[in-house]
Amino acid sequence: METATKRLMPGPRGHWLRGCLWRFQQEPLEFYRECHREYGDYVRIRMVPGVDVYLLTHPDAVEHILQKHHKNFRKPDFFPKTVGLLAGNGILTSSGDFWLRQRRLMQPAFHRQQLERLVPAMTEAATAFVGERLKSPTETFDILPEMMKLSLRIAGNTLFSTDISADADEVGQAFRTTFDYVSYRMNYSPWTPVWWPNQRNREFALAKRVLDRVVLKIIANRRASHDKPDDLLTLLLAAQDEDSGGGMTDQQLLDEVLTLLTAGHETVGASLAWVWSLLGEDHDIQENVYDEIHSVLRGRTPTLEDLPNLPLTRAVYDETIRLYPPAWGQPRQSIDEDELGGYTLPKKSFIVISQWITQRHEAFWPDPHAFQPERFLTPDPQRPKFAYFPFGGGPRICIGNTFALMEAPLVMATILQRFRIRRTTTEPIVPDPTFTLRPKFGVPVRLETR
Repeated sequence: METATKRLMPGPRGHWLRGCLWRFQQEPLEFYRECHREYGDYVRIRMVPGVDVYLLTHPDAVEHILQKHHKNFRKPDFFPKTVGLLAGNGILTSSGDFWLRQRRLMQPAFHRQQLERLVPAMTEAATAFVGERLKSPTETFDILPEMMKLSLRIAGNTLFSTDISADADEVGQAFRTTFDYVSYRMNYSPWTPVWWPNQRNREFALAKRVLDRVVLKIIANRRASHDKPDDLLTLLLAAQDEDSGGGMTDQQLLDEVLTLLTAGHETVGASLAWVWSLLGEDHDIQENVYDEIHSVLRGRTPTLEDLPNLPLTRAVYDETIRLYPPAWGQPRQSIDEDELGGYTLPKKSFIVISQWITQRHEAFWPDPHAFQPERFLTPDPQRPKFAYFPFGGGPRICIGNTFALMEAPLVMATILQRFRIRRTTTEPIVPDPTFTLRPKFGVPVRLETR
């Protein structure tokens, strides 16, 4: 496996015909964990004969790919072809000059001073959730769909100044259908034509029409309105390319808004469900968080200025997305041959970097599977930067990372002031890696009014 100039990575070969693909399809999280445990940080996986996938989990490799040498790594063609069925040619899927132009058009909408104006919409939605749950606080319910509805409501209010909670069930189901479809095509059936009249394709087409209809109606209403609120949609409508002077077409706006809705609704909603799962099991940490919140707020609505005074609240969220990162893996493809960790990486290699593995790496995280928010109160100065990258990194770091890091602690502070959260099952909460990492069977909880 070694020549005078090239050293190839070790890894599993799998079945002589099927390779490791079947094993990956069954349990991708556990399969990657087994590969890392057995072969280390640089692994070459024979997925099928003739197709290798390189699992690179050392923080130095992540930094190499996402930041230091990012120009040599692009998103593989299957990613925009599959995810683009939902998000079109938005900043999540596009690349090259078009991606850079769209990123520049959108970036001003995510500057901190712009996001500060969105805080009241976030806390109002969280307060409304509290009011609704106060009507029946002792009943057991699944908090995952409730967090999805809440995050969708916040996304609608902040992106559009429009309450879309009335459509939350229909839109939420449409998103789940499209997520399942995209994941299925990416991992199981990439070659089936989308026009083929099977049940999956029909269900996806119906769900996509629901999402397009809701978003395009809001865009059309905003274009026709003379009174344009100061929100993200207005900023996107007014954005102009610095070279051409042109703005976004309705199709570009649709693609970008669906991308932002996906991130702002699915990822934040799932991560908040994990927060309640972890706090609902560890009552001591939950009470410590409450004590911090109460000492700062004394029952009032949190503001942006309060967040620096709630370090444990933020640390709980940081630790949650370390253990359960919504984006649990990122695909890349090398353009030219490269070298990482002393190994040769051939050109046009398919690569996976995985937050799920790296953020639980025993070399950088003592007791890595334990829920210990205090890690983020006194960070280890020796820990590499890319041992923790829940929002990616480099030029393509998630454009909404600041948005999420504002929204989640504000929601947590609002809810924990009024309720204790209790998990009503001792069964482990199983992660579901379909698209984003969400609790597979939900999170059954009971609320106790404070």
